[in-house]
Amino acid sequence: MPLPEEDLFSISEIYHENTKDRKRVAPIMSKIPQQQWIWYRAFKKYPHKPRVTMEVPAPSASPGLEEVIQRRRTIREFSGESLSLEELARLLYFSNGITAKVRSGDIELPLRASPSAGALYPIELYPVVFSVTGLEEGVYHYNVEDHVLEFLRPGDYREALYEASHRQEMLLLSSVLIVMTAIFGRTKIKYGERGYRYVLLDAGHLAQNLYLESTAQGLGCATIGGFLDDEVNGLLGVDGLLESAVYMAVIGKVLGNSRGTAPQG
Repeated sequence: MPLPEEDLFSISEIYHENTKDRKRVAPIMSKIPQQQWIWYRAFKKYPHKPRVTMEVPAPSASPGLEEVIQRRRTIREFSGESLSLEELARLLYFSNGITAKVRSGDIELPLRASPSAGALYPIELYPVVFSVTGLEEGVYHYNVEDHVLEFLRPGDYREALYEASHRQEMLLLSSVLIVMTAIFGRTKIKYGERGYRYVLLDAGHLAQNLYLESTAQGLGCATIGGFLDDEVNGLLGVDGLLESAVYMAVIGKVLGNSRGTAPQG
């Protein structure tokens, strides 16, 4: 088997080369008259699904940001206790919720907790609930614009996701698994093929918010990058092409004084 640097047909190298910015390639967004409309449509909704309303949480004064950053660890040992709906609402809002609005012409543009290339926000959140007080087990979608949960399908999907994530045992006692999907077209309409890079960076920004908010609440969080794409996409009901799972995070109550298990990150 050739070393990566000797492989002339490395998909990753071909991709990297083909998504480089070059002088002859100008951003196309300035040429699109519907720029504001593109920003404004960065919301996905399931209008015919049952909704669960949540309070918009107020920021907590303590602990401070620097303390949270210092305490942040990847936690893989959970107690199996339930989260509250308020805890889940805070996780969703402070990771990807609308935190402010600005006017651009005749349109009021929302700003979110997580940064996004071009403010195009390609990442959607799908909480798969295992144990949250007041919520039925099943697959939900976080409707960012209305700050509500949309109930997509009931069921206990812990075992299915355990298998799809290559049997990562930390999932079994977690309270919720949040799947981050990407709607690639939102970003590629401005940045072309390079937009794929930005989509993945956006997922990373959002995941860090999940880590920090989990830490601030005294919860444990661990992200999962290795999973069976088609199985997870099928569970969510997305096509895996225009919208696809790109990252996942398990969150739950911390077992005892667990501060993460090796390797820590």
